[in-house]
Amino acid sequence: MPRVAAGAEELAALLRASVDGRIQPARGEKIAIVGAGPAGLSAAHDLALLGFRPVVFETEPVPAGMLAVGVPPYRLPRELIAREVAVIEALGVEIHCAVTVGRDISLRRLRRDHAAVILAAGAKSSRRLGLPGEHGPRVYGGVDLLRSVALGKPLELGREVVVIGGGNVAYDVARTVLRQIAYDTARTAARLPETARVRLVSLETLEEMPADTVEILEGDEEGIERWNGWGPLEILRHHDGSVRGVLLRRCLRAYDEQRRFAPLFDDSVREIIPCDTVLLAVGQSPVLDFLHDGGDDIELSRPGWPKVDPNTLATTAPGVFVAGDLAHGTRLLIDAVASGKAAARSVYCWLTGRTLKAETLTAHLVLEGYRREHGYEVIRRVPVPTLPPEERLQRPDLLVEIGYNATQAMEEASRCLDCGVSPVFDGGRCILCGGCVDVCPTRCLKLVPLAWLEAEPALEQAIEELLGPDADRETNSAILKDEDRCIRCALCAMRCPADAITMERVTFHTFWSST
Repeated sequence: MPRVAAGAEELAALLRASVDGRIQPARGEKIAIVGAGPAGLSAAHDLALLGFRPVVFETEPVPAGMLAVGVPPYRLPRELIAREVAVIEALGVEIHCAVTVGRDISLRRLRRDHAAVILAAGAKSSRRLGLPGEHGPRVYGGVDLLRSVALGKPLELGREVVVIGGGNVAYDVARTVLRQIAYDTARTAARLPETARVRLVSLETLEEMPADTVEILEGDEEGIERWNGWGPLEILRHHDGSVRGVLLRRCLRAYDEQRRFAPLFDDSVREIIPCDTVLLAVGQSPVLDFLHDGGDDIELSRPGWPKVDPNTLATTAPGVFVAGDLAHGTRLLIDAVASGKAAARSVYCWLTGRTLKAETLTAHLVLEGYRREHGYEVIRRVPVPTLPPEERLQRPDLLVEIGYNATQAMEEASRCLDCGVSPVFDGGRCILCGGCVDVCPTRCLKLVPLAWLEAEPALEQAIEELLGPDADRETNSAILKDEDRCIRCALCAMRCPADAITMERVTFHTFWSST
């Protein structure tokens, strides 16, 4: 840890230097942040650089939110999280764990003692389906299971487990259960006589499942049994209240023709899966009980979700902002990070009266003699090496992805199309020979008369500036380029007899300044 801390101090110093002189810092006002997840920590990080004193309150005993208690350790090493948190703390951010706003400290007090408040509590409560038999022993929320395992307090699980859901969280839950059962079995003197099974039930077909393909493939390798196209009707229980199974009905479709979630069922086709444990991974929602003391002026757009200005992330209460799930619903981690940064900028503008302006410096660098690697178009993808399935379950924290070695990494990198490089056409030198179109292997170029183009204001203005208002649209031409199909092969530049095409790299640097 000392080495991590030392490295964090050095990186924090570099971060401070990167904004020094461009942004007029705040006067050290204290900003309260509720939640130490990706959104809350990102907001704290930027607020510290902007000259504030962020104070983060986290209900869990560890920082990082769902990164620490929701993402399983076989996907994300805990030491990596610790390093990231150490850098943020080195910037001067205070993080108070095991402090629940609304119980240990009120929102009213936070608003009284701090210049502004950012609510980044996140959607950490598992949704229920309202099924008969849902309430009782051995029926848990998926995120509750992930949290308990991450904190070393695993829930009591049986040997026949059903996970309901088809997304990435459902797979995190199912794969965590597999590891927990295998680990518990390995610690006993003799293997338990019955075989453990984990089944995953989803409304969607295999092709429609929202989970990432790699999650599905690795789950299949590890022994998760998929039941696609089924929806739960009831959780069946014995007379003593213990779970005995899940009643399912066939789902004919999960989405309608407009790709809206609109499941259609066939009630005549039903099945019962025997099990002793059910885990629900069908979404999460926030818990905002702390609004009862100090949040009366925070309006809700719908139950459990505050009304938010989409531009500033401000609530209806002065000085109270949101970030993460509360700002945009449950999305990806990177969305939470982006909203945390946006909330930090809004707090800065609200408290200082100054505006933050993003300035971008762009440059086009001509690449003389640009060529692609030999045979790049036929190099096959190098899959990320992983542990064999039989080894993954030996310990819950064993990383599944081993990572590339140097040779594999260079080979995979050589497949990159390098989107920052692109052919640039000089219309003043083009002789309309069509050679570039002829040699393009993906047919992403097309030479057409101007008359074929749909008239748009920006296009019309460009044509008039170049050719005048009376330009002949039939004799003058345009080269159309489909960026999605261009593979940056440079054949067009090599073929051009007039040197009208150059391969150029676009570089840019964005920095913020205050006015």
